[in-house]
Amino acid sequence: MNNTPSEATAEALAGSPGPTRLWTRDFILACISNIFMFFNVHLFLATFATYAMGRFLVGDALGGASASIFIIGALAARLTAGPLMARFNLKALAVIGFAAFAMIPPFYPMIESIGPLLALRVVHGMTFGVASSVIATLAVSRIPGHRLGEGTAYYASSTLLGVAAGPFVGLLLLGGFSFDTVVWVAVASSLAGLLLILPVAVPDLRPAAGNTAAPARGWSRLLEPTALPMALIGALFTLGYAGIVTFMGSFAAERSLGSAASFFFLAYAVAVLISRPVTGPLMDRRGYNVVMIPAFVFFAGGLLLLSQSQAAPLLFAAALLIGLGQGNLLSAGQTIAISRVPRNKLGMGTSTFFLGIDLGMGLGPVLIGVVVQFAGIGATYGYLGIYALVLLGIYWWVQGRRLSPAAQGPLTN
Repeated sequence: MNNTPSEATAEALAGSPGPTRLWTRDFILACISNIFMFFNVHLFLATFATYAMGRFLVGDALGGASASIFIIGALAARLTAGPLMARFNLKALAVIGFAAFAMIPPFYPMIESIGPLLALRVVHGMTFGVASSVIATLAVSRIPGHRLGEGTAYYASSTLLGVAAGPFVGLLLLGGFSFDTVVWVAVASSLAGLLLILPVAVPDLRPAAGNTAAPARGWSRLLEPTALPMALIGALFTLGYAGIVTFMGSFAAERSLGSAASFFFLAYAVAVLISRPVTGPLMDRRGYNVVMIPAFVFFAGGLLLLSQSQAAPLLFAAALLIGLGQGNLLSAGQTIAISRVPRNKLGMGTSTFFLGIDLGMGLGPVLIGVVVQFAGIGATYGYLGIYALVLLGIYWWVQGRRLSPAAQGPLTN
């Protein structure tokens, strides 16, 4: 098959009339709502460990768990989000999920012991897992098939804005005010996201006329098989990125880089925001591998440079390379994952891919922390650079070689 990715996607998303324009009201509202959701998540990820250790006098392990255990709830919810979206109205799921997401934070300051706090963090993660999957499905369903790569890149950029703004605002509020202020800013951002999603129209994701596909059985009722290869790759490359996020502060202190660490993520965000409007349309025109293969190389090069960074300029150069690499692996990977998913299974495909991303973010700090303990942070970043090159080979074997040689577009049999 020599179809372009756009043709393959249009075929896969057939079954009901799809959108013809990218920048519609619904797509824009879904993107802005997504910014508020990820702002909320990373607002707490940056502040929760500090709050828990100060409030309950627990050690680093439990303090860190109070932040990261959120991911366990998200993982559990991803497994049920796809089937829920297949059975129930997307708007109702988005409203219920977002409303529950907004209602939980005020209970955090009321809790008197660490056990119930951890339990509530899991529940909060579950509401995020459902709501974020639904919003992503609403957004992707509004992207024209021939602009899937471009639209997905823009939607992924909205995630990045929330991820970048959350820690910055959270640490500012925690340092200058109190955790209660963090909580009410989180509630306000959640309610803003909820209000923005209300006007978004529910897409018609019914199967194509005459579609007689057998009902899914076994694990395929929870996961979309066509999205699993990229979900696996997503888990593996996110695991490496999680090591950067988790240990950057310690690395900067070890190398006497001080405040330069906070600007590392700013440089990373700039690289992603500048490159995604280019890489998205490039995928639509030239195929997926033209973005994926260089992205792995950039990611590996950035990690190797990071491991040798002794001064701020090298640190920022590493951040730019990592942004060009990992930042585009995420958006391109999502595009590949859903490009062959039937329109009526967009929700299942989306939740399957993000299940892999959540798995990598959850396991990364633990697994890489073991390596750091024995090898040190700098050497670990070097090993991660080599790991990224090995991962390029895994990607090629699992997915990349099965893409059409002419355009690296649809999967071949």
